[in-house]
Amino acid sequence: MSNSWIELDLGILRTNLRDLKSAIKSSTEIIFVVKSNAYGHGIVPVSQCAWECGVKWFAVANINEALILREIMPDAGIIIVGVMDQTAVAQAIGNNIVPFIISEKHATDLAATAAALKAIIRCHAKIDTGMGRLGFPWEEAPALLPKLARLPGLDICGFCTHFASANNQDRSYAHKQAERFNTVIRLCEEKGLSVPFKHISNSGAVLCNRAWNMDGIRPGILLYGYGKQYSAIGIHNSALNDCVEIQTKPFLQWKTRIVQIRKVPAGFAVSYDSTYTTSKETRIGVIDVGYADGYSRKLSNLGFVIAGGQRCPVVGRITMNLTMIDLGMASTTSEGDEVVLIGSQGSASVWADEIAHWCETIPYEILTGIRTINTPITT
Repeated sequence: MSNSWIELDLGILRTNLRDLKSAIKSSTEIIFVVKSNAYGHGIVPVSQCAWECGVKWFAVANINEALILREIMPDAGIIIVGVMDQTAVAQAIGNNIVPFIISEKHATDLAATAAALKAIIRCHAKIDTGMGRLGFPWEEAPALLPKLARLPGLDICGFCTHFASANNQDRSYAHKQAERFNTVIRLCEEKGLSVPFKHISNSGAVLCNRAWNMDGIRPGILLYGYGKQYSAIGIHNSALNDCVEIQTKPFLQWKTRIVQIRKVPAGFAVSYDSTYTTSKETRIGVIDVGYADGYSRKLSNLGFVIAGGQRCPVVGRITMNLTMIDLGMASTTSEGDEVVLIGSQGSASVWADEIAHWCETIPYEILTGIRTINTPITT
């Protein structure tokens, strides 16, 4: 059992949602991306809070996450943005869950399974306009989708695509993707297929161009409080009058405790391979978290945590279940005290974007990598 835990300040999430709502048209639905356990925050408390704030649509990765949401929110719109297997068709239909279709074979398989059940499965067609991942190639979609829409058992009620780089300063590629998406819509409509729900904008795109918001937007990392880079782009380009200006804040803190403190002399070697040796007398704290809990080994001799209201360096190799920190001789921290891995304490803070910088990755990976089985503590 992990001895670290997360705490969620849902008041901050409510503010993030309120500010985003105020920045978009009332006719544009927020499709809150809560896949991968709400980016490590906890899918149940995060989704319940968002529902109470008026969010009606949620995006998940698979049927298992969709069923968790359906149990707690009987009336929510739920979209599976991963690839749903045909074995889950009955569950999707029975629970009013909307999967993506990504290819002719995938659509045909889902339709055939639904038809065999004498039912219809509602779905959104994922169109690859340049992400190079999932979806119908945009050049082929206008010929395929109207044909697939006539299959018994299939109701294509939405179109979507995904930007590869909407938040870059150079948005020419994103504009090209949007143009391709609009071309697919136009050509499908000319062939008699018109869908009521179209969505294209992820977190970066939401803030970069209002014209891309369409019927719905799919914010993820922005609502979790790590949209600073997107906000900066929007503010920088405000003269273009196509951006949305919003600054969200993180609402997750990740914590553990000190299990031992040792006063050690100068020249004391710490942890595997003795990669750190103290330069003077100090107090070394051992904290109850390691790479098995998602605290990256890359932070060895590089990262910082907060103990006693001060940023303390991680020293020595991070081990499977334990990590060592240098408290310094002046610290009054005691064994059993809380240590903040992500979050703030007093005036000191360490957030996932800073950790991501140290690990040469992105905040998404840091947040979704948290592996604590303790129920999130919410306020």
